[in-house]
Order: sequence, then C-alpha cells, then structure tokens
Amino acid sequence: MKSSLITWRVLWIAILIVLVLFLALYNLEHWPPTWFDEGVHLLAAKKLALEGKYRFGPALGPTVFFPIAAAFRVAGVSLLPARVVMVGYLLLCLAAFYTLARSLGGWKVATAGTLLLISSPGVNILRWGRQALGEVPATLFFLAGILLWIKALNDEHGDRRRGELIFSGVLLGLAILTKNQFLLLVPAWVLLWITNKLYYHQAPHSTFVLPLFSAIVCVLAWYVGQKFFFPAGGHLFTHNVQEWSNALSRGIITISPRRALDAIKFLISQDTFYAWVLPGVLYAALLAWRRSKEGLQWALLAFVVVVWLGWFITLSVGWPRYAFLPLVVAAIFIAQFFHDWTGGYRVSLGELWRKIRLGHYDPILAGRVILTALFLLMVMRPLQGRFTEVISGGADAPQRMAAYIVAHLPPDAEIETYDPEVCFLSGYDCHFPPSGIMDAAIEYVWYNAPPPSEHYDFRQYGARYLLIGEFGRWTHVYAPEVVEEHYDLVVSIGGYELYEERTE
Repeated sequence: MKSSLITWRVLWIAILIVLVLFLALYNLEHWPPTWFDEGVHLLAAKKLALEGKYRFGPALGPTVFFPIAAAFRVAGVSLLPARVVMVGYLLLCLAAFYTLARSLGGWKVATAGTLLLISSPGVNILRWGRQALGEVPATLFFLAGILLWIKALNDEHGDRRRGELIFSGVLLGLAILTKNQFLLLVPAWVLLWITNKLYYHQAPHSTFVLPLFSAIVCVLAWYVGQKFFFPAGGHLFTHNVQEWSNALSRGIITISPRRALDAIKFLISQDTFYAWVLPGVLYAALLAWRRSKEGLQWALLAFVVVVWLGWFITLSVGWPRYAFLPLVVAAIFIAQFFHDWTGGYRVSLGELWRKIRLGHYDPILAGRVILTALFLLMVMRPLQGRFTEVISGGADAPQRMAAYIVAHLPPDAEIETYDPEVCFLSGYDCHFPPSGIMDAAIEYVWYNAPPPSEHYDFRQYGARYLLIGEFGRWTHVYAPEVVEEHYDLVVSIGGYELYEERTE
C-alpha cells in the first residue's frame, strides 16, 4: 500500500514538472507579445551589456538587469536570451513555491497550489514570468527568504540559526531591490513581530530583528554603492530619489473610490481563483490562531497578504499586477483549505454511489465530492486557457514592424515613439517622452485627467519618423490632429503605425 502511494506521488509530481516546463518554455519568443514595460527594461539591459552603464530607477532592480546583460554578452542582444533568463527565474520561483507549500501542508497541498498558480488568469504567472519584468524574480527571493526564516525558526543551533536569519533578510532585501512594492513586507514583518510578543511567544526578538536589519542593509548598500561605484553615480542616486517620489504619487499611494472598487471587483472575479481569495485568507487566519511555531508561520503569510491587499485596494492604482505576490501566497491558502475539507483530496465516487443506492445519505462524503469537483473546475477550466495562449502564440507585430524599419528606414533615422519594444528589436535610436509623461498618462487613463498630448509637444525634438503602437495610442501621448496635419502614414502593421514627417 505504501509503495503504491509513493508511485502515485512520483507520477503526479512528474506530470506537474512536464506541464510546467512546457508552459514555461514553448513558443517563448512570441508569447506573450513584448510591450512597453518589457521594452524599457530590455533597452536598459542592452545599455548595461554594451556600454557598462546602469541607468534605471527603483521600479526594477539589478537582479534582473545584470543577468539579462550577461546573457546579451554571451548570446547577443535579442529577445530570446532575455526571456531564457526570465524563465530560469520562473522555474526557480515555482520550485520555491512548491517547497514552501510542501513544508506547510505536504506534497498534495504543494501540487494543488502549483496547479492553481499556473492556471489562474488573475495571477498570470506565465505571462509575467516569461517577460523581462520584476514580479516573478522578486517573488522568488521572497519565497526563498521565508523558507530560510522558517528553517531558522525551528533550528535550535544558535550560530547556524543566526546565519540563517541574516541570509533570509538578505533575500528579502533582494526582493525589495527587485521590485519596490515589496517594501510592503516591512509593515507586515513588524506586525508579526508585535503579534509574537503579545500572543505567540514562540521566538525571541532576534528572529525578527536580524532579518529586518539585514534587508535594510542590503537595500541601502545597493543605493549607496551606486553613488560611488557607477559612472555618473551621483546623478543615478538623485534619479532614484526622484523616481521613488514619482512612484508614490503615480501608483503606490493614490486614493480613488473608483479604483478601489475596481480592485475589489478583480479580487472577487472568476479570474482570481473564482473569488476564493477571501475564504482562503480567513482559513489561513484560522490556522494561524494556534499558539505554536506552525501558527506563527501561517500568521507571517497571512499578514503579508492582508497588508498587501489592504494597500492594493485602498491606496494603489489597482493594476492587477500589483496584487501578484498576495495572490501567489493565497494559492497556498486555498490549496490547504480544499485539502483539509476533502480529506486530503481523497474522495470515492463509487462509495458515494453505493450509499445513495442503499438509501444512506452521507453529507460529509457528498461535501467532499462537491468541493473536489469545484477545485477541479478552478484548475482545469483556466488551465485550458493557458494552453491555448501558449500554443497559439502571441501576435508578432513588434517583430514585423522592427523588420520593416530595418529594411526600409535609413540606418541613422531617429524615431519618436512611446513603444520602446520596437526600438529594442530594430536596434534604432528612438526618442521617448520624458518620464513625467507617465504620471500624466496614468492620470488620464485612470482618473479622467486631460490627455498627455496637451503637455507634450513631440515635434520640438525633430525626429523625422513617428511610431505609434498600442501603448502610445492608449496613453494618448500623440494628438491625432497633430499627426494628421504634419505626418504621412508609411505603413500599418498589427496595431503599429509608422509615420514620416511631411515636407513643407
């Protein structure tokens, strides 16, 4: 019997590994289509690789740029090497997630949680994880840091325990460096520290102080180091300060009832675990009620989710990507709930049918069958969508427009655009709107402010060509009437329009 259980476990894990590898690697260069955010990051990594210049603010950190730049140096500057690096992060993140879930609830919870994670369109871990973005790498560092902290929590060896706590703090610091929203870990960590003091009494103060101190030192070391070890370091340091200020007003601290309502709608939508986030968090709180080290572990994850989602709803601009980390953690909560209330995902339809035929109604068995069917629906239906996305592939319009530019424009042509992915793919010099335009664009898109085109006279920069793609059109950076008056359409490819300035 025991041998049979081990065989089934190995089979399920093998199926999960094959599934993850396929969804992570297949059609990597074309799905998802590259876009504004990825294009900006790729251009920064290209400059680092070719010129040794690091010029990016705190929105995305060195843990992404340096590995991609190294890949560019080895394999050449193109989209595929960058995405191979990001898939490496994605696979490590999923492995860390599985390990954490297994440490909390066993291999069944880990397998179920991973299936929830890769299938959910609300989390969208495959889309974000295959691109040069920061959410997945930052989540990897967070999960690894939490795993090491849990190990230290249960370690009785003093010296080794201190080292584990310090290193867990470094990993949490790397998460913050990778994606600045991960600073929300700090209030959650302090809240856990206070709760342990008042309620749990399971760990000494050093269990919380050492990781917090190490994380702060890690972050400060990077920003101070920029000033002394990078060319134009003083300018970069000033730029970081300015970017932090912009980020606070842009999307980290904004108050809008309409955006709060949209954030709530997203969290209770079918895409987001069929609205099981709140029940999952409540169940995690129930598990955290125990005054034990296990309860303290669940409390840490629950505090992270509650603090983060509280910010997401009340103070953020409400982009679904901003809820990425708490949704990843919530997948563990939901998987644990269904595991516990289905008897470890063990149901017997034959037994249920036999009892029904005999006229014996077993509400517990019936409930387990219903919950199991619901869980399968939550996984299998959206998983079909992920397969369709990966297999059918994304539009290759950015690549086709880049190829057209290379084939038809002079090598020294400068292009005005707000769609940097085409500039990266083509290798052409582009002029982009100043960083302040992003703030105006967010105000326009989300808060009904005047369009950025009222603040930005792009013609003063003298670029002969103008490229308008989905992002430039969405943000209304280029006034249509100005474009119509002064430019001729050269070609339109899959949502991108290339214009040439009309000679007077």
